[in-house]
Amino acid sequence: MSGSEPTGATAAARSTLVVVCLVSAVMALNASSLNVALPTLTREFGASSVEGSWLLLSYMVANTACLLLFGRLSDAWGQRSLYLGGLVLFSLASLLAGFAPNVEVLIGLRVIAAIGGAVLIGNGATLIHQAFPRSSLGGAMGLYAASFPTASLVGPTLGGLIVDHIGWQWVFWFNVPVCLVALAAGQMLLPRTGSGRRTVGLDLPGNLVIMVGVVMLTLGITSLTDLGWLHPLVVGCILGALFLVPVLLLVERHAAAPVVDVAVLRRVGKLFVAGFFTGAGRFPLVVLASLYFQSVVGVAPGTAGMMLLPMPVGMILGSLTLGWLSRRWTPHQIMSGGSVVGTCGVALVALAIHLEMIWLVMATLAIVGLATGLFIGTNATVLLERAPEEALGVVNATRLMLQNTGNVISLAIALTLLTALLPPGLGDAVLAARVPADGVGEVNAAFTLVCLFLLALGAVGAWYSFPRRVDADDEPRGRPQASLARCREVGLPKEMLE
Repeated sequence: MSGSEPTGATAAARSTLVVVCLVSAVMALNASSLNVALPTLTREFGASSVEGSWLLLSYMVANTACLLLFGRLSDAWGQRSLYLGGLVLFSLASLLAGFAPNVEVLIGLRVIAAIGGAVLIGNGATLIHQAFPRSSLGGAMGLYAASFPTASLVGPTLGGLIVDHIGWQWVFWFNVPVCLVALAAGQMLLPRTGSGRRTVGLDLPGNLVIMVGVVMLTLGITSLTDLGWLHPLVVGCILGALFLVPVLLLVERHAAAPVVDVAVLRRVGKLFVAGFFTGAGRFPLVVLASLYFQSVVGVAPGTAGMMLLPMPVGMILGSLTLGWLSRRWTPHQIMSGGSVVGTCGVALVALAIHLEMIWLVMATLAIVGLATGLFIGTNATVLLERAPEEALGVVNATRLMLQNTGNVISLAIALTLLTALLPPGLGDAVLAARVPADGVGEVNAAFTLVCLFLLALGAVGAWYSFPRRVDADDEPRGRPQASLARCREVGLPKEMLE
């Protein structure tokens, strides 16, 4: 039996893992294949550049904004029922997207699909955490984490083949049969873990403020590259999001059931910070490396994609080793190691770019990918182990929302910094992959400095990922009998909670 295969788990737990991994693969395929199909969709609908961008941004903004609300709803209604409902919504939106008569309708359907996607992504790790005992949780989380990069490897090729040989409609329609299989499997295999709804406050005003703030922040940040820092839309959205921070604090002070309780933040706040900065220090590397290979090295887009493969392959290998590593170290130790190794990997990427050693850039990207695979699954595991049972959904949703927001912000700042470090005109040449020979040295230096910026973000994440004595004191010492009964229903051993 391989080290990555979960052992000591019930049949219900294994079934849960199969369903969740299948759905997560669909999510990754949906995103990566649409990136390749975007030019075709833009031509098909006669869309402007702004409308074309919003075919991608609408999903990302709506998905991030809805994560926290559906995390809380899953705590109130149960993960299973909400998960299956999200799968139905995502399938229906994908089906209708293929019949969209214009780009405006298609963007609206992408928003609806994003709402369903928020339910699915926000509850995947929670379902696995509830189903598996501690002894096999690492391997299960590893397989779950590996499903994303594995599907992302296939997505661009699949999307290109679909657009070239079948038609753009099937970029959306191919989701439907897979989702229907997952829905049937989920209905039969996902365990029913409760007797009904639980009494959990929703704090709708607080969730509404957060949703509006996230939409404004992501809209402002994602518009930076095209519009610049001083554009009224960018300034207004960012300032509006900052203004909502004290508003949120005021609303939460009077809320009977705040979105994230202060007691929960004391337990997991440092882990949120670790995930935010670690992700922010890694995510832009894919985009930056692609630009580097095309603008500095001078290879074609297809070749650049092949040169990027070491990073997702490293992520897959890192994720698949979690089961083996979990038998030797705690999830927190693995998480810290992944954060530190990944930060060192970013430093090596900067060094390789500075030395203009292309093979070393590819090798160091593999190191960063390997470390990222170790970090993602264990960060979720440690968070959910520390969170109280009644807040599992909202804690996991907060983790994803912060990571998504951090990724968007860091990418926007990295691209802005890259162009700001270069003379007028040369920054645009980098984005268009048309760098003149006499500008390669300046561009190479700018890429090195941007990597050092990512290194600084990763170092903050690594610092907050270290286990400390106070962290052990914050962990819950026990669970009520109702929790024990509920966990027996899904196959969790009592020893895990003692």
